[in-house]
Amino acid sequence: MDIIIALLLLGVIIFIHELGHFLAARFFKMPVSEFAIGMGPELYSYYNGRTLYSIRVIPIGGFVNIDGMEVGSKVENGFNSKSPFARFIVLFAGVFMNFMLALLVILGITFTSGKAIQNTNPVIGNVIKEAKASTVLKEKDIIKEIDGTKISTWSQIGETISKDSKEREKLNVVIEREGKELNLLVPLTKISDDKAPMMGIIPEYKFEKYGLIDGVKQSFKIFIGVFEDTLGGVKMLITGKVKAKDISGPVGIVKVVGDASRSGSSGILIWLLAILSINVGIFNLLPFPALDGGRIIFVILELVGIKVDKKLEERVHTIGMIMLFGLIIFATANDIFNIFKF
Repeated sequence: MDIIIALLLLGVIIFIHELGHFLAARFFKMPVSEFAIGMGPELYSYYNGRTLYSIRVIPIGGFVNIDGMEVGSKVENGFNSKSPFARFIVLFAGVFMNFMLALLVILGITFTSGKAIQNTNPVIGNVIKEAKASTVLKEKDIIKEIDGTKISTWSQIGETISKDSKEREKLNVVIEREGKELNLLVPLTKISDDKAPMMGIIPEYKFEKYGLIDGVKQSFKIFIGVFEDTLGGVKMLITGKVKAKDISGPVGIVKVVGDASRSGSSGILIWLLAILSINVGIFNLLPFPALDGGRIIFVILELVGIKVDKKLEERVHTIGMIMLFGLIIFATANDIFNIFKF
């Protein structure tokens, strides 16, 4: 089941990416011979007289065959016959669609879930299950008093606990539960020697719907945050701060998706769709041969007047493709070693 869910998520992301290339090519009247999801032998195909639409056996990747990309090709309206600007748009369109998919998902989550506003009253929203206090405190309990100090706001809880409590193991707490006052001896949880112990309680939150402008602003803020975090990960990989054994691939994605699906929250899977879509977009933008970013580099060189021999460019992309397959095999082996702890 984990594999099926992972394939569905990746399938949506790849389909949207390739659809971007396809629609941009159609816009510039470039002939498209095939639009494929997956790699390897055909599993299913449909030909409409102009384009072969196919689903292939290996459910990783996909491609759009735009006629005229081959060296020396003289296809009418073919890819290489178009202006550098048109080629740039077609190459960038897949990445653009990935970013738009992520942004639309984030917009949907933002407007559906709304913004969390903390209840300033001392009402417990949740108790961390690892905390010792989980044995006596419950959700919806109202803290009335701690060690003789009256509590009327949530902020007072932390202030009261931190006072001379470094060596304390328990607190005398008065709570209100279902209209009744209870006197409890609440055990504290020690995190480290240099920090005061904690009760391990989380405040109650209520959710309010975003207005149109605020919701859009918040969505863009979240999108940019995920984008920057992903770029940070790429930078760490390039600079060697991420070890080779930590590189993950398709099997790792299946594991992450499986963990998310077992959490029982469809919201986590939807978030994962947005995050993976941004990751796929950024990965494809890397200036590496065979990736969209690598091909865009050659188009930009042509735009600034530097003409690169097409045969040399294709050889570079072929080498890049071999290196990418090698990276996928390496990452997959890494995933297997990490899962089974070889």
